[in-house]
Amino acid sequence: MLPTESLLARIISRPLPLGLTLLTLGLSACNSGNAPTDPAQATAQATGPVTASSKTFVYDGQDHSWTGAATPASGLTTLSLDPGDNNLTIEPWTAASNGWGPIEKDRSNGDDVAGDGTTLTINGQAFARGFGVHAGSSMTFTLGGKCSTFTAQVGVDDEVGNQGSVVFQVWDGTATKLYDSGTLRGSDVPKAVSVNVGGVQNLRLVVTDAGDGLSYDHADWASPMLACSAGATTGSNIKYSGPIVIRKGGTYSGNWENTLSQSAVLIQTSEPVIIENSNIRSRGNLISGFKNRLTVRNTRGYALNPNVAGRAAGRAVNAEEVMSLRVENSYFEGTTGIYARAFMGNSSAGDTIKILRNRFKNTDGRLSNGAGGYNGSYSVVQAILFNNVKRVPNVEIGWNEIINEPGKSRTEENMNFYVSSGTPTSPFLIHDNYIQGAYGMAPATETTYAGGGILLGDGKVSNPLDSGYARVYDNQIVGTTNHGIAIAGGVNNQMYNNRVISSGRMPNGQRLPAANVGLYVWDPTGAGKLSPATFASNRMDNNVVGWTRVDAAGNTSNNPTWFPNCGLNATSCVGNQNLGTVTLAAEQQEYTRWQDKLSAKNVKVGP
Repeated sequence: MLPTESLLARIISRPLPLGLTLLTLGLSACNSGNAPTDPAQATAQATGPVTASSKTFVYDGQDHSWTGAATPASGLTTLSLDPGDNNLTIEPWTAASNGWGPIEKDRSNGDDVAGDGTTLTINGQAFARGFGVHAGSSMTFTLGGKCSTFTAQVGVDDEVGNQGSVVFQVWDGTATKLYDSGTLRGSDVPKAVSVNVGGVQNLRLVVTDAGDGLSYDHADWASPMLACSAGATTGSNIKYSGPIVIRKGGTYSGNWENTLSQSAVLIQTSEPVIIENSNIRSRGNLISGFKNRLTVRNTRGYALNPNVAGRAAGRAVNAEEVMSLRVENSYFEGTTGIYARAFMGNSSAGDTIKILRNRFKNTDGRLSNGAGGYNGSYSVVQAILFNNVKRVPNVEIGWNEIINEPGKSRTEENMNFYVSSGTPTSPFLIHDNYIQGAYGMAPATETTYAGGGILLGDGKVSNPLDSGYARVYDNQIVGTTNHGIAIAGGVNNQMYNNRVISSGRMPNGQRLPAANVGLYVWDPTGAGKLSPATFASNRMDNNVVGWTRVDAAGNTSNNPTWFPNCGLNATSCVGNQNLGTVTLAAEQQEYTRWQDKLSAKNVKVGP
């Protein structure tokens, strides 16, 4: 039995809800400065030229490291990026360091001195542009939120033959790792990198030695490109107009804000409204309305601290008595999520709900102290919450990326479906989402916390058609503390082929005392005893799960599943694969798996 069964009972039977930082590698440069305009301007710490015949590329125990030259400027300079594709090698870095000799532009690392490399070549394939580096290296570029995607070809340069072993990483500053290549060796072909960098201020490119020393670790960032927009994509440096009230259907684009704790966009029509290519920020809800048919696409939304004591941030989309809702390829930060209540549309005419290919960062239910900070309390919020969305066909929630950081967010389940259902012939499809993190107010010290990944069957109903009929599959759930995925009610809910893992630690390595269980199936309200039963024919099958807990002494134990009600009314829990002990590195690798999946399926997430 779960140690926190009483906690789960309290949460699941609660009234209606109210509403990466990762280990720092220590490879950043000690000084800030602009990149040399050409390789010859770099200054190596070692002295004297190194001839080709003397190059052995074997670490000799001496310090050959290099740090980019500092400039008198104390601040960082945002890159002069144009709309479209930008070659990163012509842009200045704001910090740089290298494990052996200077970083080279458009040539391989070579050895100790500037300009001693050759054409960038990976497994016989030559590249005209790029950076030649040596593990461990780090380059930081200030994007100012202007860009959406970073791409490159990476690998070990041919100048070391089949030797060398490195890992390429892409970071959002020093806080969140966005990509990890895994170990690449001199015999490997180039690996394609495509990383979503929407909203990133400081892009950091890191190469490590894969844990086996520096010898032969010559690494190439070949053809590094940034896809950027005409203006910054953060909420801070956009020129906003005031709030807007939409009373007529149509397509709307603009930059709107509300500096009061009220909606920035208020919709007062049931005619179809499309909001696209927009930027929205508010101290209240970003977009809100009743009885709307709304589409939001290619839009960026930022919640501001309400500055009203006891109030949480606004919702990204607040759709009350929703007629139809589509949210696609958008980005939301610091909000209290997408809320859909009481579906009132015409399903036979195509009205439904679809939430596809969006990025959510830091769903945040913390309550304001009225002065720009927080008072230590919270509202119960989710990134995606359905409330009384009953018997609705053609619902789809797929390819969304949801990432929460400790200390910057406070969510319960990332996805919760409260008294909601699809239909027997058209269940909810909840698939191919990446969910990382669910943290309490003080995750390093809290021993109880109810947050998790995806919860089906929340709330008790008397009619079997009012809760259930959902399919949750092919999702990745990482480090969501109390639970990964769960069934707590409903009929014909199915969760299968998901990857659910947790190391029991925060991204910075601190343990999570409230870490609990990967999968659970439990009927806390007794719905399975009703006549007719409203907990029945559920399925938690064939998932891959690894859920580790860490005690105060650092000892680990595993708690992948808790199935007190498997077998109740034909409920099934079979074929789930236990991964055993999960490390923080395994958690980090899961995001690389997600990036590779997006690349393989050619899916673009976010604006």
